[in-house]
Amino acid sequence: LLMDDDPDISRLAAGMLASLDYKYDVARNGEEAITLYRRYANVGRPYDLVILDLTVIGGMGGEEAFRQIRDIDKDVRAIVCSGYDSEEMARQYMDMGFVGYLAKPFRLGDLARAIKAVLG
Repeated sequence: LLMDDDPDISRLAAGMLASLDYKYDVARNGEEAITLYRRYANVGRPYDLVILDLTVIGGMGGEEAFRQIRDIDKDVRAIVCSGYDSEEMARQYMDMGFVGYLAKPFRLGDLARAIKAVLG
């Protein structure tokens, strides 16, 4: 599950995921991400991985969405995605329970490595 409010980034990232042969859904904000996650969790098929943009203009961002998704599934694996590249910030989110940090702009190789690190 990919969540980003920027349609261009969503389109680019979706293309990358498709080229890596992953099946995915795209959400524009945290509310949509939670709805999608809940829908699949309720039928016993939660997403293998969630990539959440931290900052969403006019909607719920990745941090709050992660908290609510974790209430649905305590074992959720989520990568935080941000335009800010800081080791301190990455550590803060990893301490919160995220399993990866992806700095924007990212390339196909960056995305592939982040996913592989989480899913094996």
